[in-house]
Amino acid sequence: MWIATNKGWLSIVRHRNKEHTLLVRARNKNHIESIFEDAEVYEDANADYPYRADIHLYTVGTVIGDLLMGINYDNFKASVDDYHYHHALVGVWQEMYQYGKQYRPE
Repeated sequence: MWIATNKGWLSIVRHRNKEHTLLVRARNKNHIESIFEDAEVYEDANADYPYRADIHLYTVGTVIGDLLMGINYDNFKASVDDYHYHHALVGVWQEMYQYGKQYRPE
């Protein structure tokens, strides 16, 4: 699952070797640390997401749920402070807008 928050972009998958654990991955270490403050982030320099944390699935669910409940903005992109991350999100928005054109009502 990809999750884009105003604090960072995460890729979250089931951990292959640890029961009840999710592997939270990011390309920017700060993206994990700003969302999961107690996470022990480690590096895999050969991976496409080099920053990783093994986090219990209930913790991930609770933290992500708290982020949802705490939304206080009416424009997601405008809530992002990091210029480079904002620019990347605009690119994703543009790609998804193009993708969605074929599904728009005429």
